[in-house]
Order: sequence, then structure tokens, then C-alpha cells
Amino acid sequence: MSRTRTRLDAMTPHMKEIVAENMKERVYSTITLIAVLTVMWQNAAHHSTGGSIAAIFGSVVALWLATLISARMSYRAIHGKAISLQDYRKSLFTASGLLAPAITPVLILALGAATDWYDLRTALFASMVASLLSLFILSFNASRHIYDSLGKTLLISLLEMSVGVGVILLKLAVGE
Repeated sequence: MSRTRTRLDAMTPHMKEIVAENMKERVYSTITLIAVLTVMWQNAAHHSTGGSIAAIFGSVVALWLATLISARMSYRAIHGKAISLQDYRKSLFTASGLLAPAITPVLILALGAATDWYDLRTALFASMVASLLSLFILSFNASRHIYDSLGKTLLISLLEMSVGVGVILLKLAVGE
């Protein structure tokens, strides 16, 4: 049994739900970031590395802030009172999953700029591929604990990753 599976099995159902929310936000942010990376890749000649890194950070931070604000607003609307500190901490943790997908693309872009091993367009393309692979890996790791068949696990993971591929194709078709 893996260390991750052991940790998950030791969690209470409430804790598992909070971690699942964090992972949901991470997947959502990854798909959104794929769209941002695709647009920048299409227009790489009009971007700098610093501007691209700022756009990546800006995108995930905007998602993070929007999630925190929506948690506060929806709590007030439904409960008729301000969100408690404990519930706000929960929101902070779950929303933190939105920030993680920016790490790999930023590292890829920064490495390209620091070393001149590859240009910005190549770095953006590599970031798109890395983001797609992260969707696949997240899905595969989640599915392998449920399904006995490797083929079924691979198929499900490929289908879930295809959402990211669909976003890329849509952005390429629209041209923006």
C-alpha cells in the first residue's frame, strides 16, 4: 500500500472531503491554465517571458481570490452571518489547490529564459504538455485505487485528460 493511500485511509470522512475539494480546485485551475497557456503560445511573439510568468501567476491568483470571495459571499447568503474562522481556513486550504498548477509552467519558462536552451514559444508548448500530463497523472493515481484493470484506468485517465486537449483545440479553432 502506498504512503498516500495510508494517509488517506487514516483521514476522517470530513478531512477526505476537504482534500477532495482541494484536488477539485487543482484540476479546475489546471484546465483554466491550459487555456491561458494556449493563447499565449499562439501569440508568443507578442509576449515576454516575464509577462508570461505574470499572466500565469495573475490567472491562478485571480481564480484563488474569486474562490475566497465567493466562499464568503455564498456563506453569508445561505447562513445569514459571516463565515467562521474555521470555515474560512477550510476555504483557504481548498482554494490553495488553485495555485499549484502554476508552479511547473513558471519553472519551465524561467529555465528557458535563464539558460537560452529554448525560446518562449517552446517553453509555453512544454508547459501545455506538462499541464496535460498532470491531468493524466492525477486521474491515473486516483483511478488506480478503484479499478483493477490497467486498461480501464488508462482509458479513464486519457478521457479525463482529453478535456484539456479539448480546451486547446477550442482555443486553436477560435484563434484567441
